[in-house]
Amino acid sequence: MTKWQKNAAYTLALYALAVVVLRFSSGEGWGAALLIALVVTPLALWMGRLRRRMNEQAAEWGRRRVRPWPEERRR
Repeated sequence: MTKWQKNAAYTLALYALAVVVLRFSSGEGWGAALLIALVVTPLALWMGRLRRRMNEQAAEWGRRRVRPWPEERRR
């Protein structure tokens, strides 16, 4: 699968999961669950990208750190 196909499949799976969870957890109708999932899905994807980006930046910052970490200085 290409990258965009994986992203599309992941987005559709997340949307379907959100619809089912909202439908059966809150007792709302299918229409309300579908509409709420339209808001929840992009938000969840954005939060995942933000988390990945922050982890990558933290790893880069850790690699560029010149001074030793405090626990390494005590040794």
